[in-house]
Amino acid sequence: MLRPLLFLAMLLSVLHVQAKEPDRLDSLWQAHGDPQATTHERLLTLHELVLAMRSVDQDSSMVLARNLLAQAKDARDTLMIALGYRDIGLAFLMMRSSVPSLTYLDSSLAYYSSRSDSAYLVGAGAVESNMAFAYRKLGRMEESMEHNRRSIALHRRANDEEGIVYCYNGMGLTFQFQGQPDSALVYYQKCADLAEKLGMEQMAGGAYGNMGNVYAGTGRIGEAIDMTYKSLAILERAKDQAGVAACLTTISELKATTGDNEESLQLLLRAYALYEAADHRQGMMTAGSSIGGRLMELGRPDSAVMMLEKALALERGADVKDLMGRTLLSLGQVYRLTGRTADASRVLLEAIALAQELDDAPSEAMARAALGRVELDRGKPERALKECTKGLALSERNPISAERQNNCECLYLAYKATGNGMLALKYHETFVSINDSLTSEQLLKQLTQRDMMYTFGKKQLADSLRFAGERKQLESERTIEALRADTNRNRALATGIGGLMLLGGSGAWFVADRRRRRERFEKEAATLETQALRSQMNPHFIFNALNSINAFVQRNDQDSASSFLGKFARVMRLVLENSRHAEVPLKDDLEALRGYLDLERMRMGKKFDFSITVDPELDPEDVMVPPLVVQPFVENAIWHGMAGKEGGGHIDLRVAKHGGQLRWTIEDDGSGRNAPKAPPAPDAPRKKTSLGTAITRARLDLVQKQHGGKAGFHYTDLAQGTRVEVDMPLLSAFG
Repeated sequence: MLRPLLFLAMLLSVLHVQAKEPDRLDSLWQAHGDPQATTHERLLTLHELVLAMRSVDQDSSMVLARNLLAQAKDARDTLMIALGYRDIGLAFLMMRSSVPSLTYLDSSLAYYSSRSDSAYLVGAGAVESNMAFAYRKLGRMEESMEHNRRSIALHRRANDEEGIVYCYNGMGLTFQFQGQPDSALVYYQKCADLAEKLGMEQMAGGAYGNMGNVYAGTGRIGEAIDMTYKSLAILERAKDQAGVAACLTTISELKATTGDNEESLQLLLRAYALYEAADHRQGMMTAGSSIGGRLMELGRPDSAVMMLEKALALERGADVKDLMGRTLLSLGQVYRLTGRTADASRVLLEAIALAQELDDAPSEAMARAALGRVELDRGKPERALKECTKGLALSERNPISAERQNNCECLYLAYKATGNGMLALKYHETFVSINDSLTSEQLLKQLTQRDMMYTFGKKQLADSLRFAGERKQLESERTIEALRADTNRNRALATGIGGLMLLGGSGAWFVADRRRRRERFEKEAATLETQALRSQMNPHFIFNALNSINAFVQRNDQDSASSFLGKFARVMRLVLENSRHAEVPLKDDLEALRGYLDLERMRMGKKFDFSITVDPELDPEDVMVPPLVVQPFVENAIWHGMAGKEGGGHIDLRVAKHGGQLRWTIEDDGSGRNAPKAPPAPDAPRKKTSLGTAITRARLDLVQKQHGGKAGFHYTDLAQGTRVEVDMPLLSAFG
């Protein structure tokens, strides 16, 4: 489960806010009361006080912001009036009140928009970024993206690159919340690159930390570790205690996935101490809740209760509903373990109500499963059936999930308690099937993670994982056999139930087998992108490129050899970089295609020219495309069009918007598809087109399934040459 670790640690940075040293408060008050200072200077000092108090006392910060606005209005200082409205809006944001925040931010924007000089443009850009944050907190992602887009445009007009850094980070967060990890990584990387260029260490460290979270959430543990340690090094250098604590929390989570709960706990305790020293309440909430969960896993329920209750008190005080749900669930579970069933029932009912308010079906399903177990402990299986039936219905969207597994287990125990052997068997079979799937995936992931953690000096034993899995399987099989024996002892229906059990078991096996086959097929489909990218820059291209370099060297043409080698290295770097993502900006894809065309033109002795045109309606940095999906068609235009043509030729690559879709057009004036093919030289590499075309067709089918719309291609034979039109959904980085 993706956790809001570095997101919360970087909240102040996202809002263009920097915490001040506490000992600066006295000097700021003195500066504000200086009779020699101008009114504008005193207002600026009051704004600095608002920022300083924001990290100490949010209520005082709000009072100061309102005073700033009143004094700015008395002075008729337009710039400071805009800043006053913005400070009040930010104060509401810090109090997690997005709706009133937007009202004040909108007023601030109106004042900033009254002029177009640099200070006003920067201010307006910052407000647009704040509004994007507020809309993201409200779950209105499209509006959030629109305000980020406006913010970038304003900061560019003002030549303010620092403001763009915050926008890139905000867009990465939005994409991450939307479940689009590839797009999130693109913008986090942009944020990190620009922040490092400008010397903004905290923002660079935060961006790398966020990338680590994305990689961890998608199971790419090696990259997660690399990015998190990179973030940690930067934030330690910047002496950012809250940022370092967030990195330690992320590393703790990675340690926990490998089963090293004790070391994970120690890292969390270090993180909590840093958050506490920095008075970072949100960090204390997340770390405290995680510490409670880890103590529960380590069999220390009393300590877990103390820590979870402390975290919950902080969350209640700040009304942080999106964090309270997880803490309530953990607290309900640990109350049950310590025999406090009344308290467990109370907090789990609150967790259910909160999940309904937030429209969080998975969390509600988990809470209902936990409440069902409490009712079983109380000897009330009928109530357990009621809760877990509702929980199971909520979890049906994700057939292989922990919430569905927990509800099936509870239903099995409840039906067994009521003497309904057939339904008990049904849900136990389902529970075992889900458990098998989750355990297999978990074991594979853990083994991979253990291998990655070797780099950091931690040795793990894979045999213990395998033994644990085998033991769980053996226990499950014994439970099934025991349940069947109990059912067979029912003398009235022994024969009939036995037959039904056999039929049900066979049916369950068949269904589980079909599910595994379907999941394996879907995983194979997911690897299609990788297969395609590996085959795009196929061996004959690399072979020909190296032969061309060798020919230049043999002719002692060092300048051409050096130029070709440099271009070849650049193309390969672009291809490998783009292959890390399912979609890349159109600008990056065209850069790789341009490099490829330039290489082939140079290799063929400049036998052809080429042009690349993008419709002015399209923003190459906004439009997202699968990397190198049209490269095989460009390659065919060179091999079949230009190679067989007498004299020079031309290849035209165009990208345009067509009927709400994206259309690529690759047109050449070569010999055409129907021209007789000259026999290749004995030592020349043979071109195989069927594989590239088949993979491209499969990639386009995958794009269509993922994003809707239509995706495909068709050829048109021209009087001189060939035209290929490739259609695909028009995807935007801004959603």
